Amino acid sequence: MFWFTTGRAIRGRRLALGSAAFRARAAQVNRLIEARPVTAILLLQYLYGLRLVGAVALGLTEFSLLRFALYQIVNCLVWAGLIGGVGYLLGGLVTEIFHGWFKWIWMVASAVLVFLLFRFLGRLLDRIKEE
Repeated sequence: MFWFTTGRAIRGRRLALGSAAFRARAAQVNRLIEARPVTAILLLQYLYGLRLVGAVALGLTEFSLLRFALYQIVNCLVWAGLIGGVGYLLGGLVTEIFHGWFKWIWMVASAVLVFLLFRFLGRLLDRIKEE
């Protein structure tokens, strides 16, 4: 919603669109929005690199904020269900595969993460002391 309202706030102003990659993505998003705005809202959530550009571009159009919010809510529910369902299925599969070993794998992975966290914090403190 933030990026949509940002697009709405700058609508009608002349924009300097930054990098060539951003301009190319903006042109791609604009073609999709002009052809099918509702489909654009639903697809831009899933296309890599187009989520932010798509929301701003939709804000630049005449698409109403209420309609955008309703489609975005539906889109977020679908996204959450999809990711949650895949996580649930893969979690069950991983548990089946590593049935007896899962506890040990989890402990080792946790220990590695804690080690990496302390290492990162130590380096961060060293940098702060140097400055």
